[in-house]
Amino acid sequence: MRRALWVFGLMLLVAGCRRTAGGPMAGATTAEGAVTQMLAAAKRQDIQAVGAVWGTAMAPVRDLVSREEHEKRVLIMLCHMRHDEYRILSNRAAEGGRMIYDVELKAGTVTVAAPFTTVKNEKSGRYFVENFNLQPLAPVCAAGAKP
Repeated sequence: MRRALWVFGLMLLVAGCRRTAGGPMAGATTAEGAVTQMLAAAKRQDIQAVGAVWGTAMAPVRDLVSREEHEKRVLIMLCHMRHDEYRILSNRAAEGGRMIYDVELKAGTVTVAAPFTTVKNEKSGRYFVENFNLQPLAPVCAAGAKP
């Protein structure tokens, strides 16, 4: 009996050690929500919250790469997404059920726009920002604009 309780307790402990970030459930309930959550997290410079809505149709990126690699990538993204305010200019459907949102960011005197692509996760049914084009956002990072 003691051994069964010990094994059960160990199973609970292992189950509780799953790596999570940004709260109990990653992703957003809508495609646009994934973009707005990512931009809100970027404004706060919140690595964990950005990681919670950055992913693919298969999994959040934080579950696909090492923690060190994930943090390096998110830090680069945060530099490029710094902003005082943002505006979603348009959206359109793309291949594989993806949505592309054209987003304008204003940081100080710098105004840039870039496409953000969202995807629905096959397992959770939640939406993630799969990628966005860093190149048009480079002036924000280069200027060191702060929110």
